[in-house]
Parts: sequence; structure tokens; C-alpha cells
Amino acid sequence: MNIIEKSIKATLFLVTLFTSSLVLAQEETVSAVQSTPIYAQLGLSSTMLFTIMTIFTLLLLAVVWSMASSTKNILKYKQDEAKKKNHGTKALLALFALTFSSSVMAADGGASESLIAFPDSVFWAYIVIDVVLIMIIIYLAGIVKGSISDIIVLRKMFKWKKWKVWTKSMTQAVPIEEEGSILLDHDYDGITELDNELPPWWKYGFYITILWAVGYFFYYQVFEIGNLQEAEYLQEMADGEREMAEYKAAHPEMITADNVELLTDASSIAQGRSIYDTKCASCHMEGGRGGLGPNLTDDYWLYGNDISGVFTTISEGASNGMAAWKTMMPANEIQAVASYVMQLPDITVADGGKEPQGDLK
Repeated sequence: MNIIEKSIKATLFLVTLFTSSLVLAQEETVSAVQSTPIYAQLGLSSTMLFTIMTIFTLLLLAVVWSMASSTKNILKYKQDEAKKKNHGTKALLALFALTFSSSVMAADGGASESLIAFPDSVFWAYIVIDVVLIMIIIYLAGIVKGSISDIIVLRKMFKWKKWKVWTKSMTQAVPIEEEGSILLDHDYDGITELDNELPPWWKYGFYITILWAVGYFFYYQVFEIGNLQEAEYLQEMADGEREMAEYKAAHPEMITADNVELLTDASSIAQGRSIYDTKCASCHMEGGRGGLGPNLTDDYWLYGNDISGVFTTISEGASNGMAAWKTMMPANEIQAVASYVMQLPDITVADGGKEPQGDLK
């Protein structure tokens, strides 16, 4: 008995088993009430479990179908063509009938109470069918493994011949025994010259470089679609600065007194003013005129008059009672308020400002 006949018999057996299981399941649903269905034990609905089992079974059927088709193709090298074709068609038709009948039975069950209830008998019927299908797959895999070695050898030989033909066409090398046909009438102390043609692969590569150069010229010089080197450099630098600013904004902990920069844009100054009015004005008064803390608008400074010094004073605090705000504000907010302080207009004593403190800088 060959593989095709065994596949047909296995298919018919599965169809019979599936049909009888559905009949028994329907009778059990009508006559008996189960205590705890399997789908309830698995925490699934009956429809969900039915769908999962059906899809898994159909996938196994597809694998069997595919492996049976592959086995049929392998047996072409070993069986009579007419006989093989006849039996192979029967096997494929039988497998298709199994898949179609399973789908039809599942659809019929969906319209009845059996699909909704999905009794345990149907579940175990699916399990039995899946086990049988897996056994058929293993059996077919063994046949394929035992028969495919000859085909692999033939295919390797065929691919090697195709490779040799392709390499010969790309090199146009003249065999040694035929070199006399391209021998030139040049003889230098016994050294002769052959009139070999340039290899096609070399000529094709040269033609590609010409086309590339023409396209490059029109792309950059004529139509000016792409940026030249200088414009490309400037664009990349601008993109890099933008990405760095975005990264710093997302990681304020990276800003320190060594790399802090003076912010001058309106949004940053507005943010700094808002922070100042909320957290700094109680000591330095409105506009930085000075109160409990020194005047921040004049040219006299206690700890530093540049952005790095002001940032450090706000962040680390000072011995005169200035709090260390680094534990209460992120570094980007300290940078914003320091930048705001750096641009405050001068408020003299006559205008209500506090008298100067520190050194003139």
C-alpha cells in the first residue's frame, strides 16, 4: 500500500470519526446536563473554545494537505506518471473533502445549541482528530525525509549547471583549447598576446557608473534637488542643534554650571519670570529690586555676574541664607530663571531699589 492510498484511507477515517463525534455530542447535549464544561474550566466562552479548536484543526489539515502534495511531487521521480497523477488527484480531493466537510459541520453546529454549549464530547473529538492529524504529519515527514535526498542532489546539479552557464556568459572567457582563435600576430621573445574581449560584468559596471554620473549631475547641479556638501553640512548641524535642544529639554538633569547657556527667546524669559514671581520675589521683591535678598538689577554682585555664576548661586545656594534650589527645581527651570535675572533692567536706590551689595562687575 503506497502513501497515496494510506492518505485516502486516513482521510476517510477522519471524516467518519468527526461525523460520529458530532452526532454523539448532539445526543449528549439533549439528554444530559454536565456539571462543569471544559470551556468553563479553561475560563473561556463556548464560542471562543470552539473557534480555537476549529482553527487549530484546520491548520493541521492544511499542513497535511501541503505535505501530501509535496509527497506526491517527490513520488513523481519514482512512480509511473499516469498512475501517480490519478492517485495524487484522489488524495488531494479527499483532503479537500475533509476540510470542506469539517467547515460545513462547524457551520451547522454554529446554528444549533451544540455550538453554543460546546459539550465535552465535541472537545475530545477535536483532540482525537488533532492527534490523528499530527500522527499523519509525522508519518508523511518520515516519507519525505527518506525520499528527498535524490531530489536534492538533482537540484544541486541543476543549480550548478545554471551557475556555470551564467558565469560563462558574464566573463566570455575562451577555453584554453580554443585560445588559438584569438591569438594575435604579436610575438615578443616568445611571449604571445591574446585578443580577449572585456568581460561583460566589467562593461556593465562601467555603463552603470556613466548613468550614475549623469543622474548625479542632473540631481545636484541642474535640478538642484539635493543639497551640495556645504548646504548638507549646514543642514546637518542645524538638525543636530535642534535634536540636542530637544534632548536637553527632555533630560534637564544634563544642564550644569559648565554647560548652561543664556536663554534669550521670549518663551524661556516668560517661563523664568513666572518662576521668579512664584519662588523668588518674596526675598528679592518684584522686578529684582531687592528686599531680604540683594538687588539683582544693579552692577554689583556677590557671587558672579555671568549665567554660570547665577545658575550656581540658585542651584547650590549661598552662605547669606540663599536656599539651594536644586532639590526643589529641575535644572532647566533654574536655567530659565537665571536667564530672566540676567536681563532685568536696572532699578536704582532712587527708584526704590536696594542699596548695592558685593563688588562692582
